[in-house]
Amino acid sequence: TLFSLLRFCSRTARVCASNVSEKVKSNQMKVAFFGRTSNGKSSVINAMLRDRILPSGIGHTTSCFCCVEGTPEATPYLQQDNSPHRQSVQTVQQLAHSLHDEKLESRSLVKVYWPREKCAMLRDDVVLLDSPGIDISPDLDTWIDAHCTDADVFVLVANAESTLMQTEKNFFHKLSQISSKPNIFILNNRWDASATEPEFMEEVRSQHLQRNLEFLCDELQVATRSEGMDRVYFVSAKEVLHLRMVEQGK
Repeated sequence: TLFSLLRFCSRTARVCASNVSEKVKSNQMKVAFFGRTSNGKSSVINAMLRDRILPSGIGHTTSCFCCVEGTPEATPYLQQDNSPHRQSVQTVQQLAHSLHDEKLESRSLVKVYWPREKCAMLRDDVVLLDSPGIDISPDLDTWIDAHCTDADVFVLVANAESTLMQTEKNFFHKLSQISSKPNIFILNNRWDASATEPEFMEEVRSQHLQRNLEFLCDELQVATRSEGMDRVYFVSAKEVLHLRMVEQGK
């Protein structure tokens, strides 16, 4: 699963780079993550950034949009929407309490500025957007208008222990209506759960892959079959993050 996540990071970087000519006014490349509540969107972002930046796990459900981008400063901080006020963030736990105490609306945006020196991906001006579960609000059109029109890549974080739900499909159908052939990837997270039944692993993987390809290629028509094969991944974000933290001695 570590290899799958590395392949996904490499592939999204290539897709973002191909959009440079279309985004002359901005050097940043924005990757937006969506999925149902507790599918592991925050964990995936943490694994990609090689650190526990966003609160995740039991008791930490993302309640608003949360954007992580790099800062040349040594101290991390956060800002809400367009407010100039900086709020210090020294630990993930402090960030979790800050987000919880504010009782923000689901469409609100909190920007987390993390030192670039701590993360190679942020040094490349990649911006990662975490989102609330798409099953918690019916106001998906507002979400799309407010946070999706400038994204380069969209990632559906699905739960490998289940299957794609209609709620997830509906959101991306809405998205494809307002964006011309959006770049969409599907991450089947929690793939480590399949290890408990190794005799069914390949069969389950094949079923997920087929359904994902049907969604991307037949329903949304945003990719050919050959392109779709390079846009579906099976990952275990928590497992990868744990390995990253061990490597860093944390």
